[in-house]
Amino acid sequence: MSRSAVNVWPAPKGAVTAARLVAAALVLAGGFIHLRLWAGGYRALPAIGPLFLANAVASAVVGIGLVFTVGRAMVTAGLALSLGAMAALITGSTVGLFGFSEGWSPSMLQTLAAELGAIVAIGAAFTARQMRIRAALVPLPVRSDRKGS
Repeated sequence: MSRSAVNVWPAPKGAVTAARLVAAALVLAGGFIHLRLWAGGYRALPAIGPLFLANAVASAVVGIGLVFTVGRAMVTAGLALSLGAMAALITGSTVGLFGFSEGWSPSMLQTLAAELGAIVAIGAAFTARQMRIRAALVPLPVRSDRKGS
């Protein structure tokens, strides 16, 4: 009796690296926008200022980390950072956050685009990595040409 082959398609060789670098660039872009806004006056806001600086620092750490790996810890950190920033942006632009409200400014839309892009790219990088790992673990089917076995 022959074994049927398992269809496991590995991601293209450079897909993990490309998606990881795009994710890193987008996380860094979001952090840069937060840093620019912090330096441009948001630092004077009591609760918002420190959060903008914290986002910039965390984005630098996660962005640099994504340059080197797309492991579970880095994926979790990247997704938490980007999802948290998106939630804060949407809240701050609609109902307000810590007594601060700003409409949909160009900086808000740029940050939202960077964070959303980062989420998609982190997901793509992790998925491509998992596909390559899974393909490497699946044994190749053994073909037997012997009669009677």
